[in-house]
Amino acid sequence: MNLEDHTEHSEKRSLDILVVEDNMINQRLLMASLARIGHKVDSAADGQIAVNKFKENKYDVILMDIMMPNMDGVTACKLIREEEKERSIPESERIKIIAITANAFEDDQDSFLDAGMDEMMNKPVDIEELQQKLNLI
Repeated sequence: MNLEDHTEHSEKRSLDILVVEDNMINQRLLMASLARIGHKVDSAADGQIAVNKFKENKYDVILMDIMMPNMDGVTACKLIREEEKERSIPESERIKIIAITANAFEDDQDSFLDAGMDEMMNKPVDIEELQQKLNLI
């Protein structure tokens, strides 16, 4: 099934997505794929930029790379979750954060979930699998 077929048969709900990825090629590919299937996409090149953008904008989901310069994805996720607590955002309404990583072991997944991430996906990201996850939001 190609991407267009998948898009036709899936729920067409446009989401506001923040892609946090320091590799510009990976960032552009992911953003283009998400835009092509109808989502509104913004980007951040590191965790600190992601935290700042989260404070200034409303997103439905954050796709968070783990290994980045300046601030890694785990630290950024913890700061975003702290910001949500300060704003008294109920857990049921908090932003969905999906960890995106190339080197994921079971222990890593546990640390991502402990940091407040909701799910994890391996790189390279399978767009059809990601769209299925996004359809559940």
